[in-house]
Amino acid sequence: MQCKIDDLPDEILEYILSLIPPYKDLQECMFVSKRWYRATKNVIEHSETHFQKSVSYGSLFWNSVSPSHCPIISKRHSHSACTYENSMYIFGGCTATCTTFNDLWKLNLDTRKWVRPITMGSYPSPKACATMLHYKKKFILFGGWSHPSPYPVHQQWKLFNELHVYSIESNRWSAVCSLESPPPTSAHSATIHGNLMVVFGGVCNGYSGDLYPSSNDIWCLNLDTYCWHKQATFNPKPQARYGQSQIELDEKHLLILGGCIGPNSPMEDAWLLTMEDPIWTWKKINMRNTEWAPSRVWCHQACKVGNYIIVLSKSKRPSQPNEMSIPQKNVACQPPQPSEVTSNERRRSAPQEVDRDENVNGRHGIFSRLTTERNGHLNPTNPTLPKRMSFYNDSNLSMAAFRGEIVRANSKANRQRQLESLRRMEERIQSRKVQTKAVKKTENTLSIFILDITNVLCDDCTASWMPLKQNGQSGPDERILYSLALGRGELIVFGGIRKERTTIQGLPDIDDSEVYNDLYFINPPRYVI
Repeated sequence: MQCKIDDLPDEILEYILSLIPPYKDLQECMFVSKRWYRATKNVIEHSETHFQKSVSYGSLFWNSVSPSHCPIISKRHSHSACTYENSMYIFGGCTATCTTFNDLWKLNLDTRKWVRPITMGSYPSPKACATMLHYKKKFILFGGWSHPSPYPVHQQWKLFNELHVYSIESNRWSAVCSLESPPPTSAHSATIHGNLMVVFGGVCNGYSGDLYPSSNDIWCLNLDTYCWHKQATFNPKPQARYGQSQIELDEKHLLILGGCIGPNSPMEDAWLLTMEDPIWTWKKINMRNTEWAPSRVWCHQACKVGNYIIVLSKSKRPSQPNEMSIPQKNVACQPPQPSEVTSNERRRSAPQEVDRDENVNGRHGIFSRLTTERNGHLNPTNPTLPKRMSFYNDSNLSMAAFRGEIVRANSKANRQRQLESLRRMEERIQSRKVQTKAVKKTENTLSIFILDITNVLCDDCTASWMPLKQNGQSGPDERILYSLALGRGELIVFGGIRKERTTIQGLPDIDDSEVYNDLYFINPPRYVI
């Protein structure tokens, strides 16, 4: 006796449909018949409920995607990511050497394959640390930074206040100009509430005279008229910061989580913004169970799932010196910090090694006052020194820092240092060829942290970190400046950067910045009807 699929019970049909990826293929099953429409709708609702329950229980699992033979997106960090219908889009970002991109990539979430759309129109500048949000059938791209090319010299790193709109239907970029706009901004955060895009904080050109050039201002963009205005708020308000996460709660509320305010000053606080009156109101959230909080809540976007916020980080441990540090202007005029005293004592006790490598991307910090005054390259009282963004290469995982760097006026000496650096690099490569195979040291992996925000909008305004549950499965290598996006019943993790420490026989350990283009998914356990 033959049995057709229509003869199966509803429970069996729903189980079969639950095995289909929850994107385009599953949605098309709704058009087969009325029965399939009801079954597919039940599968989608049950899967979403199951995902939120798994988040509340901390029962989530990592899944990686093997590279295919189709086009592969290049390795990058500090990029912008946004999901729309059945795809995730990636814009820009930069490499380990701070080379920035302005390309747009599309990930088909059904097939897990990358496609690069050949876009038209007015392209955005190559940049990183911009925000890209979905509104109707468009992406709104704002801000970012780009690193200068080595030649010609005396170039500054650049912040942008460009506003671009990408039409998904026409595959076209459009530049939007307005009379009033925020100062050039990077590492800020943004969310959309109704027809309003709300931008908070970041590193701003308008604050370059401050010790830490970050902001706690709020700028709003009307997405129907593309007009900006600066929004007034009552005190108290969050400290000026960058690298924070911004979470939309509803049309009248948003949440700011973490960020960084300066050297060795990561923030673990959270603030609630109420957008109801002509002057908006900030309220600090009472954080509970902070012993279960991640060690870093900055430089990567958190993601909201139901009444919970997902944060990826390594296991909590005390901060190390030089983490997230930003060299201060005119360092000689600043009182030594405890971490600096400890670092100075360590340098006195350790044997000094001559290092002729060029000060590329701020790897060795800034020139000392004594050296620069002796060579006549620095006027400590000059407040207009060019600045550029760099990536810290300390012994721990670090972040994209925003720092002042001295411009070398002697281009010939600069060229000699570069040639010497290339020579040393060539010797290192040759040594690697004849030595034994490099062995990677054990590094930390990413863990999943969950913040319960069920009571954030209540009178007590509290949020609680949930205990970290170990399921015997480890995540990808520890990294920062990746993207975390919400799909349908899953979270999508892409890219990022971390330290790669290798050991070669007969040579000291080598630290290199490792940038990724791997793709991971965070899923709940298999749902069984």
